[in-house]
Amino acid sequence: MMRWLRLLVFLLVGVFALGCALVTTQTPPLLPTLQATAVPPPTSTIAPAPATATPPPTAVSPTAIPPTNTPPPTETAVPTSASPPPTASFTTQIIGYSVQARPLTDYQFGRGPDQIVLVGGIHGGYEWNTILLAYQAIDYFNTHSEAVPRSVTLHIIPAANPDGQFLVTGRDGRFSWLDVAANSFPGRFNGNNVDLNRNWDCNWVETAVWRDQPIYGGPAPFSEPESQALRDFLVGLNPAAVIFWHSAANGVYAASCPDLYWPSYTLATLYGQAAGYPVYESFTSYEVTGDAGDWLALQGIPSISVELINHESMDWPQNLGGITAVLAQYRQIQ
Repeated sequence: MMRWLRLLVFLLVGVFALGCALVTTQTPPLLPTLQATAVPPPTSTIAPAPATATPPPTAVSPTAIPPTNTPPPTETAVPTSASPPPTASFTTQIIGYSVQARPLTDYQFGRGPDQIVLVGGIHGGYEWNTILLAYQAIDYFNTHSEAVPRSVTLHIIPAANPDGQFLVTGRDGRFSWLDVAANSFPGRFNGNNVDLNRNWDCNWVETAVWRDQPIYGGPAPFSEPESQALRDFLVGLNPAAVIFWHSAANGVYAASCPDLYWPSYTLATLYGQAAGYPVYESFTSYEVTGDAGDWLALQGIPSISVELINHESMDWPQNLGGITAVLAQYRQIQ
């Protein structure tokens, strides 16, 4: 009996030991494997920035404010280029050179036998608006070639004193009013400091005057290359009319040396009445010697001096009226 009891105990102990062994060797349940990287957060609703930032929208340019020195609307801006337009209806020729080797250029419109000459800038940069007036006339007749009668050749010499123009504007040929120096008086003279409208052989004196100032008329009549070139050109041309533009005395003055040349007065009346300028037989504000127009009167060539209203305006509508009236005179008799 005791032996069976011990056997039973032994079996129970064995069963218990076997159970413990099974418990200790059982593989525990596996835990979820952790990812090597964290789980990404939810996708953002904000788009990520691109590698290259998108440029901001182009700013709208503000409306340009015109400068305070905008030219008056009645004046036409003058190009700074000296090159004629490709469809030019004119021809050009150089009639001579200045002291500083700048050309005196003649622009020609038409091919008629009656020669009419317009001259600007004999006082160079001091009367720069007469040069711009000449270029305005060139542009006008370039686009209105029909305005020149078939019986006429119209000549326009913009600057009879190109050295004086360059001294004041820093440009040869065409320039803008914005190029003009504040003090334009030095531009009245050529490269030899001679007033070219005191250098012609009519009552010539070496020490001439302008207003109440002594000025240099040159060492002798026609001492200057500009005066020689213009003299030879005009005498060879024998024009029906020569019109010099000056500024600024607001009037049209007939040539005289010393007496009034009546064909010049007839021309002055025609031009002045059409342009709305007062007409005078002669200039009497102060003594003028060696004047180009007065010398032409001695040669039997009708000549006038047109004085603009001031030193800035071109008086374009008025002068177009005067030029048109002179041209119409030859249109009527062709």
